[in-house]
Amino acid sequence: MLPTPLVDLIDPHGLSKFGESFSKGEALRLLDFARNSVVPEGGFGYLDLNGEVDRTHPRELYVQCRMVQVFGLGYLLGLTESLDMVNEGVDALFNVFLDDENSGFFNSVDYSGNPVDDNKLAYGHAFVLLAASTAKECKHPRADELLTLVDKVIDTYFWEPAYGMLNNSWNKEFSTCDPYRGVNANMHGVEAFIAAFDVTGDQKYRERALIVSKKVVDGFAKANSWMMPEHFDSEWKVDLEFNSDKPADPFCPYGVTIGHLFEWSRLVIQVALQNSGDPEAVEWVLPDAIQLYELAKEAGWSADGTDGFIYTMDWEKKPVVRSRMAWVVCEAIMAAYSLWITTKEAKYLEDFNKWWSYALANMLDYEYGSWFHELNPDQEVIDTTWPGKPDVYHAFNACLLTMYPFKPSFVGVVI
Repeated sequence: MLPTPLVDLIDPHGLSKFGESFSKGEALRLLDFARNSVVPEGGFGYLDLNGEVDRTHPRELYVQCRMVQVFGLGYLLGLTESLDMVNEGVDALFNVFLDDENSGFFNSVDYSGNPVDDNKLAYGHAFVLLAASTAKECKHPRADELLTLVDKVIDTYFWEPAYGMLNNSWNKEFSTCDPYRGVNANMHGVEAFIAAFDVTGDQKYRERALIVSKKVVDGFAKANSWMMPEHFDSEWKVDLEFNSDKPADPFCPYGVTIGHLFEWSRLVIQVALQNSGDPEAVEWVLPDAIQLYELAKEAGWSADGTDGFIYTMDWEKKPVVRSRMAWVVCEAIMAAYSLWITTKEAKYLEDFNKWWSYALANMLDYEYGSWFHELNPDQEVIDTTWPGKPDVYHAFNACLLTMYPFKPSFVGVVI
């Protein structure tokens, strides 16, 4: 059973300079930057390094949803009057991304309203569920409609009861399911499920979050010495060489993704909090979370001799993609904090301070705003995998985690 998390805040005790007051200032700075992403055609565009919409990139489904999540939480937590941004995102989901003929949401849409990628992805629909849950708590008038719609799509097409997992993608008409199965979509599915349970109380979401988490972490990762495999076929048989020819893929990279080890370490702790009434069901969580965290820290930090986390490593723990991604640092920060507040062990707070110090020294852009999304090992800005600054979601979450009581979901803080 997980220990009861600490309720003490960091700042009043002088435990870290990256506590509540620092986090609030950074969260407000991120919200200010993200406002630049609204476009006249509806929804949110892809921001470049200077915080201007890069119209060579289409409007992305996940970006719309992350903006609803960020500004919805900003509103609910009293950080900003941002209901207009929630409205913008929800309207775009209905008016720009929804496929009225076949149901589901297009993955990306250009500025003329034409789908650029008309496939239907579990990854994107998980973010729609997350956005709908946040919008519901914001009392958006169409939030229930959006929640019902995406819930039906997930139940009908993406959730596979035989495996207790989400499949990955369909074509536009939902007539052909891609045989590839991936852990990334399921990870964000867990994130969305725990938020949806906190908002709706529907036990289905809580149960699915636990089922997926146990299968991925206490199953796939544990069986592979915690080097989590993420790519599988339609029967969930692992493919360790998937994308070996495209190792820097932004969503399905080859090998072990360091940031996902950290992300799962935090997520399973949050899943356990949501299942505190059944301690035997989550007795595996804390030991597993620590194993994932320690591997990510040992193999990921300064793996090639310079500061920062590599993006990926191979199955021998050798670096593959050496780029330093902002989202990976954010997940390391959140994992360290989650383990500290759960175990009270000082080493995790030391890591928390170390990862934040690295981010301040290298990732935060104080001239144009937000964070640089990708650096090379020499801490120089590059755009190999993540050009520009498409969203502030990971960094904003890293700020929120220390500002409020530790709960299963971010939206759960206000419930």
